[in-house]
Amino acid sequence: MTPGRVAVAAGRSYREATVAAPSWAGALEALAGLLAGAGLTGRTRVTLSHHFAPVHLLPAPPVALKPAEMQGWILDTLVRQFGEAGRDWRVTWQAEPPGVPFLASSLEPARLAELEGVLRVASLKPVDVQPWLAVAWNRQRRRLGRGRAWFALAEPDRLTLAGLDAGCVKSLRSARMQGDAVAALTELLTREALLTDESTPAPVWVESVLPSLNWQGAGGGRSVHPLASGREALSAMLDD
Repeated sequence: MTPGRVAVAAGRSYREATVAAPSWAGALEALAGLLAGAGLTGRTRVTLSHHFAPVHLLPAPPVALKPAEMQGWILDTLVRQFGEAGRDWRVTWQAEPPGVPFLASSLEPARLAELEGVLRVASLKPVDVQPWLAVAWNRQRRRLGRGRAWFALAEPDRLTLAGLDAGCVKSLRSARMQGDAVAALTELLTREALLTDESTPAPVWVESVLPSLNWQGAGGGRSVHPLASGREALSAMLDD
């Protein structure tokens, strides 16, 4: 789901729809339309745009925590960053070895309830509701290797850039994008490279749900590796 388009895939079946009024409510309406009469039942996975499910890179907790304790620790950390409004957020996180920074995502509880309602009407039960970065990271991390690299995800009006080292995410930036996507990625890479004190230009891997673009211009002296976007625009977001 993105603000402007939604997609549904089941086996070889794949359908996309444009959102009439780009927004969370509009995306839910478009999703309901795609599911109506589709005859789907059972469990489903949902991948959300970073517009809807912000992603965060959090430091490792000081001690090993059980899942319930981890959830509380994440919420406390987000509240310190974003205020008490984050106390009720629903959070998911990427399990990593002890001492390693990890990815987390937050979603407003009202939105999760609305999404579950749309799926329930369609006889579907969500087993995972994740941001695109979590899905892409789990699918691509072996390909990205264990050296220094950048992993960029491009969607309409937003870029997310992860700095990688030793197979782990070391930095993360998600920002609204205006104008040319290639130029925006070049600017974001330049800024993040300075902030992380990059000495040698590391390669960048790009996964995109934008119309076909030549990402080579975003290199700035580094190698650029576009990842296949799949059958249709949003299929790069799907965990298939």
